[in-house]
Amino acid sequence: MVNPSPLSYIVLFRCRNGYVRTRGSVFKIDEGIYAYVGSCGNHCGARIMRHLAGNTRTKYWHVDYLHDLCDELAVMVLPYSESYVARALLSEYEGIPGFGSSDKREDRTHLFRIRSTSENPMRILPLLRRLIKRKLVGKDL
Repeated sequence: MVNPSPLSYIVLFRCRNGYVRTRGSVFKIDEGIYAYVGSCGNHCGARIMRHLAGNTRTKYWHVDYLHDLCDELAVMVLPYSESYVARALLSEYEGIPGFGSSDKREDRTHLFRIRSTSENPMRILPLLRRLIKRKLVGKDL
């Protein structure tokens, strides 16, 4: 069993077609529902609120740039590290290469296209939680 002490979170976004331009990269985003994986760190609530606020004048993380193209839908905190969660999602979903993972070179991405925009986001969170738990308990990452 994976050590459950590190906390991570997933924020679901509904995105339109377009491009997210960060300080050093451009990412193509297709219309759909996306899951962004982040690390809670020492101030989990404050970090999540920053991402949900969407009105950050200073854009520091890749997720800050998503607000130009995407709307926040829901958030879930998990008792697993962001790397484990990202690997579990990558085993099932299309990732946006290099998005949000520049500080975690071993991770390919922290942004995943989960579904089309017509899906109810509140049905997605339990599906993601079950997938992550299954992958982590089964250690098939």
